[in-house]
Amino acid sequence: MSQRVDKPARRPRAVDDPWFHQRIVLINHRGLSPGLPENTLAAFKNSVALGVDVIELDLRGTKDHRPVVLHDPTVDRTTDGAGAIESLMLRQLKKLDAGSHVNGKFSGERVPTYEAVLQLVAGTGVKLLLDIKPGKTLAPANVVRLTKKYRAESNVIVGARTLEDLALFRRLSPTIRILGFVKNRRDIDPFLRAGAEIIRLWPQWIDATPALMRKIQESGHPVWVTADDAGRKDLCKLIRQGVNGILSDRPELLAELLGGAECGTIKD
Repeated sequence: MSQRVDKPARRPRAVDDPWFHQRIVLINHRGLSPGLPENTLAAFKNSVALGVDVIELDLRGTKDHRPVVLHDPTVDRTTDGAGAIESLMLRQLKKLDAGSHVNGKFSGERVPTYEAVLQLVAGTGVKLLLDIKPGKTLAPANVVRLTKKYRAESNVIVGARTLEDLALFRRLSPTIRILGFVKNRRDIDPFLRAGAEIIRLWPQWIDATPALMRKIQESGHPVWVTADDAGRKDLCKLIRQGVNGILSDRPELLAELLGGAECGTIKD
């Protein structure tokens, strides 16, 4: 992204909303559930029906700078098309099938726009975590404009991968919450100083250095962890370790465990 980077606005050092601290937040990674096409409205509708707390989705920009939901830099893996997302206009993208690669019953699923997802979750109580992917055509101003249009600033969390992105989004919206998708442990303090309210860690970092998570939490910042398709044993381990949120590809299983299913008899 080529926009000018300003100094981040002053922000409270911690998240003061008890919603982020008094529960383990269930974050549905890419809206994934077994048998559903990732990052599609079909997957997100399933997430809402399951009652997840947060849907994580990946944002990229089309050639005409429209924010759309896609994980990869190309459409090859998850659609019947080919090519870089940054080389396609939105009208071209809308013609691609994003569901049949998983199951024929999802034929006709499209790569959704960010606006379509905002419309889908409006009024449901489900929050969105936006994984801001690197690229030249995703304009933060468009993302924030749409978020404000749907009065969703309190229900959207921007996942920043760079300090530059963090500063841009903070300048555009002083109130929007920001999660730091830190690349390594050395990045944690710089992200917190720059205004990130939530930090994403990897499970292996917590295993190697348990005090790392406690230090972040004691400063008032929730710790969310990406568990991908981890099973019962590994999810139970994260729950016992005391993380504040889990990004999971298996929301039904995680919901079962968070709802009181027994984890105590499962050994690490």
